[in-house]
Amino acid sequence: MVALTLIGLLATVVSRAPAGAALTNVGGACGFHLGPPLETGAAGTLGFEFPAYPADPHQVCSVTVTGQASLDPVAGPAFTNVAGNHGTATFTLQFTGGQLPPGILWLWRPHCADPAAAGVVTLTIDGQTASSSVQPPASCLADLGGSSSLSFDFVDPSFAYYVVGLAPTHDGHGYWGVWPSGNVRGVGDATQPSPLVALAATVVGAATDPSGGLWVVGADGGVFALGGAPFFGSLGGLTLNAPVVGVAATPDGGGYWLVSADGGVFAFGDAGFFGSMAGSTLNAPMVGMAATHDGGGYWLVSADGGVFAFGDATFFGSMAGSTLNGPVVGMATPDSGGYWLAAHDGGVFAFGDATFEGSAGALDLVAPVFSMAGTPSGHGYWLSGAGGGIFAYGDAGFFGTIPQP
Repeated sequence: MVALTLIGLLATVVSRAPAGAALTNVGGACGFHLGPPLETGAAGTLGFEFPAYPADPHQVCSVTVTGQASLDPVAGPAFTNVAGNHGTATFTLQFTGGQLPPGILWLWRPHCADPAAAGVVTLTIDGQTASSSVQPPASCLADLGGSSSLSFDFVDPSFAYYVVGLAPTHDGHGYWGVWPSGNVRGVGDATQPSPLVALAATVVGAATDPSGGLWVVGADGGVFALGGAPFFGSLGGLTLNAPVVGVAATPDGGGYWLVSADGGVFAFGDAGFFGSMAGSTLNAPMVGMAATHDGGGYWLVSADGGVFAFGDATFFGSMAGSTLNGPVVGMATPDSGGYWLAAHDGGVFAFGDATFEGSAGALDLVAPVFSMAGTPSGHGYWLSGAGGGIFAYGDAGFFGTIPQP
């Protein structure tokens, strides 16, 4: 009997352009494509967690498919001593309209009957494949038994390896990447804050405190102040009409706003409330927000590229009504009037005085973009790929990928 696990918080490797053509979707009307796996392991077990990226990150649907796992040698004859090799299982993938894709876990238990040659683990669904890196022959651990097997198995869903929030340090010489599980990793001059504990909901974003530190926000509206950032309140424990999807800080660091998927805006500290889209009919859910440079207003952005301006925020245009290769996932502001929008495929759109500094839209990304952040100077921006890959443009410095938890 093959055990199956579908998990909503899976991992993948750093974004990169594949050597071949762009990936195509399988699954029909509920389309998706496989990403390369994160490789994990414990004593006697290697895990290969394959994300299933939906054709539209906001689609709500399910599809039943059959997957086949195989362990094949890089060279030489096929392995004959791996139980369950080239085995199949039928399962249903559920897409719930959230940012995080579901995924499929294959486990290889290499014991004393290990293949003696290097091999690659591959998952195949409807003719589409995704493969691991080359796996060297494993050591023989006699106390773990005498058989080697490849199968589906269960995994703790609290493991999450998608960077859903990116926050630069106040001087722009580093950045923090935030994972849905609440793990925060600093790169460059971003100091490593204390880990978050006892989270009630998935983390969805982060914002920089101008005086140092950062705020991290969960889908339930809970706010965590890290690295010396002051706490001004949160929505944690309250019943919300829609999950929180983003956070923006006031210019002086004296407060912050939260935005929910239905366009609701919540102000804390010295952040002023200038209006929201709550109660309005939206063509697509909100995915993020950005504040004006004097703190007297803010913009909200939806997945279809629609932009909504409040307070002293000026509307400079949007992508609403345009055909996008990937939904919009976030926004950032330059040092003058305007804003950038970032899409799931790495595309960047500049409005107002925002200067287009480049994008990853021409690349065939294996791991899509999930977040965007502007530099403190306002002359550049970063995009973050799902597995911690960083794309730097303008005066944004590259300080390394975001380490996985």
